[in-house]
Amino acid sequence: MTSPLHHRLLDMLRTRADRVAGGDLSELDPFECIVHAEAVSARVYARYNRTEVLALDVYVDDLPSDPELQPDIWRWVATRSGVMPFATLHIDRQDPPVLMVSHTLVAETVDDHQLDEVLDGLTFMARRSRARLAALVASAQEARSAADDAGRRTNAEHDAPSAPVEPRRATIDPPSSRADDAERDDFTVHTPSHRSTEQVLADLDQLVGLHPVKAEITALVRAQEVAGIRRQRGLAANTPSPHLVFVGNPGTGKTTVARLVGELYRSIGLLQSGHLVETDRAGLVAGYLGQTALKTKQVCERALGGVLFIDEAYSLVAERDSYGTEAIDTLLTFMENHRGEMAVVVAGYPVEMRRFIDSNPGLRSRFDLTVEFPDYSTDELMTMFDGLAVRHDYDLAPDARLAVQRTIAALPRRHGFGNGREVRKLFNEVTRRHAQLLAGTKPDTAILRTLTAEAVPAPVQRATERHPGYL
Repeated sequence: MTSPLHHRLLDMLRTRADRVAGGDLSELDPFECIVHAEAVSARVYARYNRTEVLALDVYVDDLPSDPELQPDIWRWVATRSGVMPFATLHIDRQDPPVLMVSHTLVAETVDDHQLDEVLDGLTFMARRSRARLAALVASAQEARSAADDAGRRTNAEHDAPSAPVEPRRATIDPPSSRADDAERDDFTVHTPSHRSTEQVLADLDQLVGLHPVKAEITALVRAQEVAGIRRQRGLAANTPSPHLVFVGNPGTGKTTVARLVGELYRSIGLLQSGHLVETDRAGLVAGYLGQTALKTKQVCERALGGVLFIDEAYSLVAERDSYGTEAIDTLLTFMENHRGEMAVVVAGYPVEMRRFIDSNPGLRSRFDLTVEFPDYSTDELMTMFDGLAVRHDYDLAPDARLAVQRTIAALPRRHGFGNGREVRKLFNEVTRRHAQLLAGTKPDTAILRTLTAEAVPAPVQRATERHPGYL
């Protein structure tokens, strides 16, 4: 029977949840919900001294099964846990293993402010950890591909067999050993090319899918061009706002399109350089009030002449979040003082971004165009898979193509669906299994290139799984 304490905690969690999956806070049936677009699992248990605690777990991602990556991932998890506020990063030994961010609170003394603070910290660190894990895996895959290429070139240049090249594993050093770690976490700068408007629009048109996005961006650029011509002729110009809201699930190309927007704005003379500064809450919010304004201003100054892209901008808005409010106020002041010198693109999930824009009248007045990025269809995701295969010198056997299509079609299309990221994960898994199938053999070039159905994982139905990553 649920106790009054459990009832109180359940009510507190339900009021903060975007969506509730159920559960009663027990060990056998944890309360599972979505908070800030992240999967949260909550349970109450008694410590050795009989004190009841509320344990909060946020799902980050399934860990890759590649044995060569496991030592680096475990080392990274161990070094990150000691420096993360409100959170312990750990691996739940399921099959496959799951990366989680967790925190515990004394159940009897939990209040609204404390729960808000911890949930904000946990969900933010889950997003940050997911991005870091993806970067680690991608870096390792690139290093392995480079090593394989080097080995093939060496074998081609010499008649005698060469010694095998040992793939280099990418590592993430502990933050304390990297002096520039904080600066690297703040933002990323993307340098633009100097192409004409038509060349950039042609590049935009070559992207897979995104037809409504292409139409919106093209119409915006044409409107800006006409407004510029009218000003030159001494006519009144109804100039559309250069600031944009991008909404959609992850992996739908929001960052890629933001880079092209910067190039387009430069090509029509709206911005001086058109570079893109990519950041998120971590790049704007500092550890103390007062420092946040300075940190946000520094990032904005770096974006002058180009586009400031704020991913998951909704994470700046939460009840009693003075840090996020300070960052937003600083951003709005900077935008007002530097009109025409920069453009700001904010991005995130649709519902959360509507709340973000509605949270401040200054945001509503500056962001009057929302561009919706739809999820990719199965055919479009298959086109992406084909592109990855071509770029990495692979061919798909007919039966493998059908198997890949079935696996992609079975991917769960729910809130937070990874789109292009899921395709890249699938491609990496297929090539890994392909390599395992060829282990110990001496395949010819045709076999090395051809991916077969045996290398494609079967479609996985995750609807019945209970861990909080699949609600």
